[in-house]
Amino acid sequence: MSAVARILPRPRSRTEGYAFCPDDRYWFRPAYTEGRCPLCGEAAPAGSSSLPRLARMDRSWLGVGALALESLAMIALVLYLYFRG
Repeated sequence: MSAVARILPRPRSRTEGYAFCPDDRYWFRPAYTEGRCPLCGEAAPAGSSSLPRLARMDRSWLGVGALALESLAMIALVLYLYFRG
């Protein structure tokens, strides 16, 4: 195996992660529809897979974390300037 083949990811299949509903002739992602076809409600053949961590997490918590880090940085800056002068 060459070094380039080890570094580059393998190409994925276009249907990887998707399920096909034969009744509606519709491709869908069971991870985002709780394992059911969004048109007819029939269960996907493979069932539902779990969502990635960032898709499961509420995005507002990222904002709260960013504000907390910003507050800590501002406290550190104020204390540095206070004790320096």
